Amino acid sequence: MIPRLHARTHSPRDPLAEALGRSLSPNEGLTEYTIVAHWPGLDYYTADDEQRTWTSVQWAEHLEDPYLEHPFAASADDDRRAILHLDIRLRPDDRELTGPEWAETAHRFARAAGIEIPAPMSTAGGGSPSKPSADAWI
Repeated sequence: MIPRLHARTHSPRDPLAEALGRSLSPNEGLTEYTIVAHWPGLDYYTADDEQRTWTSVQWAEHLEDPYLEHPFAASADDDRRAILHLDIRLRPDDRELTGPEWAETAHRFARAAGIEIPAPMSTAGGGSPSKPSADAWI
């Protein structure tokens, strides 16, 4: 495996576009098996009656909401860059992984980074919460 840690940023737009492999679109949602990993407090910014399937632009805006609402929030070392972007690729000689193996890999990297593991019900593009093995976590 080849993990690549990108520079932290305050905006989710570029990391989200890179993770999707395309520009953000106001018309296209995330793929069916994409899981968006986020901190539980982000649910505070979601109205109960909001639609369950969002476009990629709506996801970027949603992930920016806490940053915009709390413009002076920062970490203990005064860092405001809350977006962590890590992508993991297989080496050419690695075997293909199954969905559950990719999910376990994502869990291990999230635990190592000290990030809370998202609940499977955070599926994005209309996927079923009963299918927690995703091809991509965002």
